[in-house]
Amino acid sequence: MTALGTPPAPRELTAGREFSGPVRTALFCHAAGFTGLVLRACATRVRTPLRVFAPDLRGHGGAPPLPPGADWSVFADDVLATAARLGPGPLIGVGHSLGGTALLLAEAAAPGTFALLVCHEPILVDPTRDPIRDPIRDPIRETDDSFARSAERRRAVFPSKAAALARYSARPPLSELHPDALADYVDSGFTPEPGGGVRLCCAPQDEARVYRAAASCRWREALARVACPVVLLRGENSPVVSAESLGAATSELRSAATRTISGMGHHGPLTHPAAFASALDEVFGSALPDGRPDPPGNTFRNAPTNGVGQVVDEY
Repeated sequence: MTALGTPPAPRELTAGREFSGPVRTALFCHAAGFTGLVLRACATRVRTPLRVFAPDLRGHGGAPPLPPGADWSVFADDVLATAARLGPGPLIGVGHSLGGTALLLAEAAAPGTFALLVCHEPILVDPTRDPIRDPIRDPIRETDDSFARSAERRRAVFPSKAAALARYSARPPLSELHPDALADYVDSGFTPEPGGGVRLCCAPQDEARVYRAAASCRWREALARVACPVVLLRGENSPVVSAESLGAATSELRSAATRTISGMGHHGPLTHPAAFASALDEVFGSALPDGRPDPPGNTFRNAPTNGVGQVVDEY
């Protein structure tokens, strides 16, 4: 853990849930600009017996501010600090976007922290790729600065959380989030202003810094040190991460598989939490010993997925 502030204790997303058999501990890590609580809508729909915890990564939610000049290694530090709080491992890790990259970097820094990593569209930018000599399209690199520019334009202050929720519910891309995920984001992603109103915990300029720092992330050398099995997921409809780029990443890992999930985009865990939870259960069932899910009656919700969340490609 670098001396840049102590992250708060992680939230338990499955508090109050009862299980019928052995229970594993899982660490869910959020995407840039969000908070740990936003993944509760997904975590409570997972049928595999898991106690799920989620930290706020540096610069997000209740975590310490993002230090000047920080690179993505600070997020790996946050993951390892959280893992240490949770006690003896190894843990199960599930990460979305930045959260997936943070998990990979953390396992590389401390092999054996995790027994399995499931990463939905981790951000793995290749700054050295020559688009002429290597014509495979890298959507992450192409959209990285557009994400940063969009973040810089975000409104930071609202009269209330209710006002923020009303605005986000009416305007994409946040209006595309499941209502439970959006409500949890607003609840955990704002802090009161001294003079009234609320302000984004993750300041727009800090979110932009996170996106721009992606190109300097030294993920390629880290992947070779990841000791546990890894499953890389992408959304069938995602414009952010290509199947080719994830396929290339698997070649750097000791034990990895890639799956494309139907009907989802980059924010699948937040837009389709039930379907994403179903996809996780399928991964856990095949990758973990005795990873069979609990019966439907032991879940908080058992919503139909309507065909979304099926594996349409695996390699």
